[in-house]
Amino acid sequence: MKAIIFGGAGMLGSAIAKALRSHGHEVITAGRSGCDVHVDFCDASHIDDFLPLLQGVDIVVNAVGILIERKGAGAGDSFDAVHVAAPKALFEACAKAHVARVVQISALGAGRGTRGRHIASKEAAEAALAEAMTHASGDWTIVRPSLLIHAGSLATELFTRLARSPIIGLPGLLHPGSARLSPMLCEDAAAALCRICEHPKALRRVIELAGVEELSYRAFLTELRAAQGYSHALWLPIPWLLMRWLAKLAEFFPQKVVSADGMRILKAGITTEHNEALYWLRCMPKPVVAGIFTVQSAIKLEVSKEASI
Repeated sequence: MKAIIFGGAGMLGSAIAKALRSHGHEVITAGRSGCDVHVDFCDASHIDDFLPLLQGVDIVVNAVGILIERKGAGAGDSFDAVHVAAPKALFEACAKAHVARVVQISALGAGRGTRGRHIASKEAAEAALAEAMTHASGDWTIVRPSLLIHAGSLATELFTRLARSPIIGLPGLLHPGSARLSPMLCEDAAAALCRICEHPKALRRVIELAGVEELSYRAFLTELRAAQGYSHALWLPIPWLLMRWLAKLAEFFPQKVVSADGMRILKAGITTEHNEALYWLRCMPKPVVAGIFTVQSAIKLEVSKEASI
């Protein structure tokens, strides 16, 4: 099969591309930078922006996403442009080009009434996909992954640094750090998505992917802390409202992972009762915390070998 991955230079997009290539598929990556084809979702909002890229393509995966809006001279990195207008044009182009399957990467938390512009834009993209492909010959599916962990990613680095801190802020006053999450290794999510792309039967539905272990935010940070060789920390309860305001303030700084909407999603819980990870992986997902540091150790060993040559 021939597949094109939009957002192919991102953490999940590049992992999906690697997984598909390992299965012998031809893969083209498309994105703003670092990809085979240049496509900027800030500016691409018409069907003709995508049609030329879809000739002979069997699988389209949209893994483009942002957590924080950055308003520029034009449309900027806005949720309306990146999560709604561009995907809508892409899906309409897929329908016109008779693409066999379209996979939209959404977010765990969509469809549950979680507030915030980020989730609202993801839900709008989901609706646009279903509408565009309703009468099309091709198949479609929406995949909502949980919190994805990958050694070296910005979000994972943030969590590991927070876990090393002697004083760790926990959202919530009555039950600090009790928010539930089921993190999943990015490579496991990519392996599941590879099988979703290859599935021989029509799907036309939502698939939710998460780690098999559900734990509290505090327990997650505790595991990360212990894995790095640190013992007890001082846990500081912080009201959710204050956490959201601090996250909102952080949006004005040059970073991509801390946002007020992210705090809303965390409070609602990053987990699911409809986890299909085991079905699509065909095996037990790897332990998340152990997976982080196993990869980091392998990277350090590889760098060490290269330096000694």
